[in-house]
Amino acid sequence: MENEARNWGSCVGRSLEWAKRVWWLRRGRAEVDLRECSNRLGGGKECDWLVMGSLATRCRKRGRKCSEGDSWWGKRERNGGNEIYIVNSSPVLGELIQSALDPPGAADAEASLPVVHVPKRGKIVHCLLTFIFPVNSLVPSTPEEILELLSDAQTYQMDFVLTHIRDRIARQNSLPTRLEPALHIYSLAQKYRLLPEALQIARTILNYPMTIEDYDGKLDIMSGASLYELWRYHEGVRAILASDLTEFRISRAQGTITGLRCTEFGSFQIPSWLDQYIESIGKSPNLFDYAELNIAMARHIKDKADELDCGCASIPGQTIRDFWEALASVVDGGFEKAKSALCLVQERKNSFAKISSSLTASKPFVIPDANFIIRSSDNVNFRVHKPVLAMASPFFKDLLSLPQPSNCEIVDGLSVVRISESSELLNCLVSILYPVHPVKPKSYAKLTLYYKVLYLLAACQKYDMASVQSSIRAEVDRGEFPAPKGAEAFRAYAIARTNGLIPEMENAARLTLDQSMTFEILGKGLRLFKGSALRDLASFRKRCRDGFIACLDPFVKVQSMLGPSSIWVGCPEDMTTEDPRPNRVPPKWLTQLLSQKQNDLRLQNFTRPLDILSRIRVEYKMALQKHATCNFCLGVHLRNGSIFCEKLKDELAQARDERLKSHDGPVAAYWFQR
Repeated sequence: MENEARNWGSCVGRSLEWAKRVWWLRRGRAEVDLRECSNRLGGGKECDWLVMGSLATRCRKRGRKCSEGDSWWGKRERNGGNEIYIVNSSPVLGELIQSALDPPGAADAEASLPVVHVPKRGKIVHCLLTFIFPVNSLVPSTPEEILELLSDAQTYQMDFVLTHIRDRIARQNSLPTRLEPALHIYSLAQKYRLLPEALQIARTILNYPMTIEDYDGKLDIMSGASLYELWRYHEGVRAILASDLTEFRISRAQGTITGLRCTEFGSFQIPSWLDQYIESIGKSPNLFDYAELNIAMARHIKDKADELDCGCASIPGQTIRDFWEALASVVDGGFEKAKSALCLVQERKNSFAKISSSLTASKPFVIPDANFIIRSSDNVNFRVHKPVLAMASPFFKDLLSLPQPSNCEIVDGLSVVRISESSELLNCLVSILYPVHPVKPKSYAKLTLYYKVLYLLAACQKYDMASVQSSIRAEVDRGEFPAPKGAEAFRAYAIARTNGLIPEMENAARLTLDQSMTFEILGKGLRLFKGSALRDLASFRKRCRDGFIACLDPFVKVQSMLGPSSIWVGCPEDMTTEDPRPNRVPPKWLTQLLSQKQNDLRLQNFTRPLDILSRIRVEYKMALQKHATCNFCLGVHLRNGSIFCEKLKDELAQARDERLKSHDGPVAAYWFQR
C-alpha cells in the first residue's frame, strides 16, 4: 500500500508524506482493514475520514476486483482538516461528512474512522476531488466521463468547481464538427441533465439540416424524448430568427448596405441575392456561415457578369464586414432568445407527472364480499375476489399463493397490493372480470381512446390475462374502438412497440406507410419512441420502398405468356405500320403508369407517403380513362381488370409484410433487443 501511495504521490508532484495524508486508495472496503490502512499511512490519528465511491474497479497492481468501490482518504488537521475543502466546495457533501464525523452515540472504537459513501463511480469521484484539493486537476478523456463529472459536480451543488471544470473543458476540448458525435454528446447532456451543455451542443447541431433523411442511421443515438426536445428547439430557433431577420431586412441590414448598385432589389431595397440569403437563414440556420455568404455573392456575380449596371462585384470589404457583424449580432441574439425553447427531458416528465396527478381519479364500482384490495397508482382501492383474480391471471394466482409478508398493508382486514396502472385503466380491467357491463376507457384530448386501449392490452399482457386480452382485441376488430388515423399511427406504433403488443405493432407499422415520416408529422409523438424503435421503423420504411419497386418489375415487363401483364399484350396503339405484329410489352399507358410509380418511389424516403397500396387502383382507373378510345384495352379491363388490380395489390402487400416479419424487420428487432 505504501508503494501505491508513493506512486500516486509522485504522479501529482507531491511528496510521499503528502500522499500519506490524502491519497486515492484503490481497494474495496470489504477487502481492506481500514484501521490497518490508516496506521500504515501515517497513523490512525491523522487519517480520520473516508469518502467512498460506488464503482467496483480492478486494482491495477494485483488484478483484484473491488467489492464495493474506490476510496479517498483525508486527514483532519487542527485547523479544521482537509474536509474543509469539501465542506466549502459542496454543501451536500459537507453535510454528509459532518454527520459521519459526529455520528450520534458513536462510542465504539471500531466506528472511529467514519465512512461517507456516495453512489457515484469511483473514477469520477476521484477526478471531482482533484478540483477540490490542492493537486493537479484531472479531466477524464471520454465525453461520457466528462459529462458524468459535470453531472456529479452539479448533483453536489459544487458551483465553483462546476465553473472550473467547464473552463478547463473549454480550453482543452473543442466541440465536435461532425453530426454523429454532436448528437451523442447532446444525448449525454440530456441524460445527465446538463442544460448549458445541451444548449451549447444543440446550437452546433443546427449547423446541419434536421430531417429524418439527414438523421437516417443516427436515430438510435438518443431517446425519442431527447430528439423531440432537439426538434422543438430547432423549430423555436427558426421562428425567432425568421422574425428577427425580417426586422433586420426592413432596417436594410441596420444601414450597413446602403448605396449599393444592383440590377435586382428585393422588397426592402436590398439586393435580391442578399435579401434571399438573409431570409434563408431563418428557414435553415445552418446557412449562417461566412462561406455561404461568399457562395451566394459569387453565384450572383457570375449570373450578372454581362450586366454593367450591377456593382455587387465591387462591394468594399469593410461594408461586407460591417454587414456580417450586424447579421451575426442578430443571429446570436436570436439564439439567446431561443434558450427557453430547449427543455431537459426529465423536467418535462416531472411537469407532466404533476398535471397527471391533478386529474380526477376514477371511482371504482362496488363489489360485495371482496377479500382482496388492488391499489392503483393514483391511490384508488379496488376490492376484488381472490378466486376471480386468480382465474383470470396466472400472475396474480402465483402472487396470492405466496405467504403474506409481515409488512403487508391491511385495510379493513384485507391485504393491499399496489400496482402501477391508473385507476381509470384498472377500473376498465376489473369490470371485464365480472358479469357487469364493461367500463370503457374515456377519451381525452391528450390521449385518444385507441391509445388507452393499447395501454389496457399492455396491462393484460403484463398480468398474463390472455383471455381478457383476446376479448379486447375482438372488440377492436369489430370496430368498437376507433383505429388510429393519420399521424396517430406513429404514436400507436411507439406505444405498441414499448409494451410488446406484436399484432398492434404490425398493424400500426403498416398504417404509417400511408403518411409522410417527418419530424413535423411525428411531433409530440416522438416522446413515445424508446430505444431503437424509431430507427427500426425508418429502416422498415426504406425496405418497403425497395420491395415495392422490385415488386412492380414483373408488371412492367412481360417475361412470359404467364406473366401478370401478359393479358394486356395486343394493344393496337402499340403496333407500327412497319411491323403490325403486337409487341411483347404491355400498352404504353400501363407501362408509363407503373414506371412512373417506380420513379416516384425512388424519390420517396420519408417526405412523401408510401401509399401505393391504397392509391394504385384509383391511379390505374385514371390512366385507363385517358386511354378510353382503345376497345382492346377496355375489353381486357372488363374481363380481367379487377383480377389484375387485386393481383397487383396482393403482390405489393406481400412485399410489405415480408419486410415487416423478416429477420431485420421491426418485430424481429423488438425480440432481439429484449
